[in-house]
Amino acid sequence: MFSSLLNRRAALGQLSLSAVLALAPKLAAAQTPNSEGGAVDAAISEPFSPDLLRDKARALAAAPYAKPPAPATITGLTYDEYFQIRFRKDADLWKDRTPAFRAEFFPPAWLYPRPLPIFEVVAGLARPIAFDPAMFDIPGEHADVAKSWNGFSGFRLLWPLNEPGKMDEVAVFQGASYFRSLGRGQRYGLSARGLAIGAGEPNEEFPDFTSFWLERPAIDGDAVVVHALMDSPSCAGAYSFTIRPGDDVVFEVSASIFPRATMTKTGVAAMSSMFLFNVADASPVDDYRTGVHDSDGLAIWTGRDEHIWRPLQNPKAHRLSSFLDQDPKGFGLVQRARTLEDFGDLQARYDLRPSLWVEPLDAWGEGAVHLAELATTKETDDNIAIFWRPKSPWKAGSQVDLRYRLHWGQERFASPDARVFRTRTGADAKAGLRLFTVDLQGGALAEGLDGVAMDLQAQGGEIVWRDLSPYPDEAAARVAFGVRPKAANMDLTLRLTRGDQVVSETWKYLWTA
Repeated sequence: MFSSLLNRRAALGQLSLSAVLALAPKLAAAQTPNSEGGAVDAAISEPFSPDLLRDKARALAAAPYAKPPAPATITGLTYDEYFQIRFRKDADLWKDRTPAFRAEFFPPAWLYPRPLPIFEVVAGLARPIAFDPAMFDIPGEHADVAKSWNGFSGFRLLWPLNEPGKMDEVAVFQGASYFRSLGRGQRYGLSARGLAIGAGEPNEEFPDFTSFWLERPAIDGDAVVVHALMDSPSCAGAYSFTIRPGDDVVFEVSASIFPRATMTKTGVAAMSSMFLFNVADASPVDDYRTGVHDSDGLAIWTGRDEHIWRPLQNPKAHRLSSFLDQDPKGFGLVQRARTLEDFGDLQARYDLRPSLWVEPLDAWGEGAVHLAELATTKETDDNIAIFWRPKSPWKAGSQVDLRYRLHWGQERFASPDARVFRTRTGADAKAGLRLFTVDLQGGALAEGLDGVAMDLQAQGGEIVWRDLSPYPDEAAARVAFGVRPKAANMDLTLRLTRGDQVVSETWKYLWTA
């Protein structure tokens, strides 16, 4: 019943294109000069602005949801064959605007059969980007597949992220409302999405980005702006993304959501990742590697100024956890394991996967960060999801405005106090105990352990012994303890204090029999 999240990588292209085609541009009349001295063909253009996009979303939500027709079945392409298709560099959008951004497009094939209207915006006018199968290099034995193509299924943005003059992917939008990015020197891992509805639960709803508008960037600009119209049975929405590459790639997101019905299971700033195993969580399969995961922890900076670290797990059964908060300062999925030997995988290079941090730009009120952890035996499954769910439902006919930043790259906004860098678990079967070690480093631990105490709690268990020792590394310590389970689930909490001051982030762990 949770297969929709597990099979995200294999399902994105199956998610629906809305009836947005009815909102296609109206024909205008003449040539209109743009701000850079060139011309925009107004014969196929219409005015565009974020306000007009919100008006479209509002009008879409006021009408009954129109389920799109099933796309034509596209056969004959495997995963490898699809990714042998290449967009031709001479067809790049903005190819004459080096060293700024470029855009390339994906064909409607394999798991992505639905064509999406995509427009370029110049000087307040939007024109459709014309589709032509000749834009793609297709292996000869599969050339006939292009005869059924009639539009793009998504796009990627390029910018010289790693080397001057060398264009690298900095963002991809393809499938439902999913998109992804990464930081300098990294490889793709986790994904974000515009909105989650019932994530990790039965009958999850997947909103779609149904049209895109790409604003032509300035030649010497440091940002590119993407707009999207969203539609789903429960709501419609207008999104704007201002994307700034650097050591990290930062998305500034502005969204307006218009519910068709009262919504109680929304997931704001949702993201999906993969966790199979690491040293704290045994592999469910026979594997030579020491760890396999795109992310290893959920980090939360609460409105109370507490930093929480929750190690991810691959549970025996699907489970949902929630962390109540008010006006959170941020949260995200983080990859703290950063050495090759944390994984032992020379091909996948999980040590180079990005972390993703959500920074709210407004007060979000009461709600909770939710974590879905789904059991899996495959590293191709995205079995982890997190999102913010507001306490108050979104009412039908209302407008919900959201603003937040997404930071893709290294961990940002981490606790200035000691942070957890490793968790290990085991058992003392003879004594009936579960054993834990939690290694922390940084912050006040640089002053040594004099006066440092453990604040350790075990809901559903009895702590039998505990120990705090210096770790053989500068500014580091190990907490070790044995706990006797008294229930099928134990909620464990640990933090370090010195006097009345907290000197570490809060470690939380859910143990299940």
